[in-house]
Amino acid sequence: MTNAIRWLVLLGTPIALGVVLAVHPHGGENLYESLTPVADQWFHVHVALLPLFGLLGVSVYLLLAEYAGRLATIGRIGVAVYLVAYLAFEAIAGLATGLLVRSGQGLPSEQQAGVAAALEAMATDPLVAALVLIGSAGITVSTIALGVLLRRSGAPLVPVLLLAGIPLVVVGHGGGYVDVVGAAMVTLSVAWLEFGWQGQYRSATSQAA
Repeated sequence: MTNAIRWLVLLGTPIALGVVLAVHPHGGENLYESLTPVADQWFHVHVALLPLFGLLGVSVYLLLAEYAGRLATIGRIGVAVYLVAYLAFEAIAGLATGLLVRSGQGLPSEQQAGVAAALEAMATDPLVAALVLIGSAGITVSTIALGVLLRRSGAPLVPVLLLAGIPLVVVGHGGGYVDVVGAAMVTLSVAWLEFGWQGQYRSATSQAA
């Protein structure tokens, strides 16, 4: 992988996530009624979020790729768990929800009530809650592993701490603007690590050679 593609994934992903999450509609207590006016926006936002959340996992994997050993393996397993569980959650809670709300528009009120009931049942299903918890745990574990490995390699503390924005994006998704702040933290962290710390390290290595 060339540096250009690597940087496009590592920096482009959190920037794009921040932009999309900034226009993410927020559901109210009555999910169907609150999402009906923004059904198209909800659907299109989650069409974009599905691959972007996938690329977030790919980004963590790329940052872990330079490391070997047990901790790096744990980090990679965490990424795999996140990709499977959280993307499944996103497909259900995001795309399926959007499709249900859109399909209810224009239906008679009795049928809309049925759509609303189906939507609430899906949103409160224990499987959906389990998927988001497992996915969030996976990305959190991988981020912690990455942070420890970076510190062992001599990375500065501040950009390593800013990596907390990765699980913050996932956990805070759709609950206000915490996810947008998390995306900004990830962008700053990656830029610092790739162009600051790593750039200085590569320069020093080159000069030593």
